[in-house]
Amino acid sequence: MQLKRSDTRFPLWQSSYGWRARIGVVYPGSGFLHISDFGKLAPEGVALGACGVPRHKDDSAEEMMKLDEHMLDAARIVAGNKPDVISWMCTAGSFIKGPGYDKKLVADMEAATGIRCSTTSTAIMDAFRALGMKRIAMATPYPLDVNEIEKRFLEGNGFEIVSCDGLDLVDNNIITHLSPVVAYRLGKAVDVPEADGLFISCTGFDVLDVIDLLESDLQKPVVTSNQASFWQAFRMAGIHDKIPGYGKLLTV
Repeated sequence: MQLKRSDTRFPLWQSSYGWRARIGVVYPGSGFLHISDFGKLAPEGVALGACGVPRHKDDSAEEMMKLDEHMLDAARIVAGNKPDVISWMCTAGSFIKGPGYDKKLVADMEAATGIRCSTTSTAIMDAFRALGMKRIAMATPYPLDVNEIEKRFLEGNGFEIVSCDGLDLVDNNIITHLSPVVAYRLGKAVDVPEADGLFISCTGFDVLDVIDLLESDLQKPVVTSNQASFWQAFRMAGIHDKIPGYGKLLTV
């Protein structure tokens, strides 16, 4: 049987690809973790469309200020796939210019694409609120001066950073190749009793597979950049599946 374009029994827009929801992602650099983490988390019928922006030279604060240079162009490309939501999936790239920066990025992306948008920093803070986390222990792979910028960003949004430490790494190629064991050990080292929960920052830091272990050992919730980004994107797209194995956040 030959289908005709006018055959209303099989509309051309109907496809098994993303039949429940389509998630659009804009990411910095290679995006290996962004895409592989989606593969671990995605509920049935949820698809990913992604576009990378040129990778910055290093993870210095100066270079991170340039992360948004091509973000809107990439968002427009992703918008061509008609996703339900687009996320600028970059932690530093959504906090580096201070409190309110993530809101500006969301407004700019939505104006450019006509699609609901968010950022990793926006998702992280929504995750804190969903889990009742106000006093945060924060671990990152960033240089220490970038940690201070992130601390000021979060505190400017009403959270208290009670403990903070990082690996002080400038080379993002090293960060993206670190074992999850490094994130686990760093997270445990940063935690303090007065913290409501632990936050591990950076979408390029491989941490997804040790979230459950950290929550079990620390007896408190753990939020990470990729986990929170996809949690929020799924919810914004109307997908509310409980996804066990990757922290309490994905079961609320």
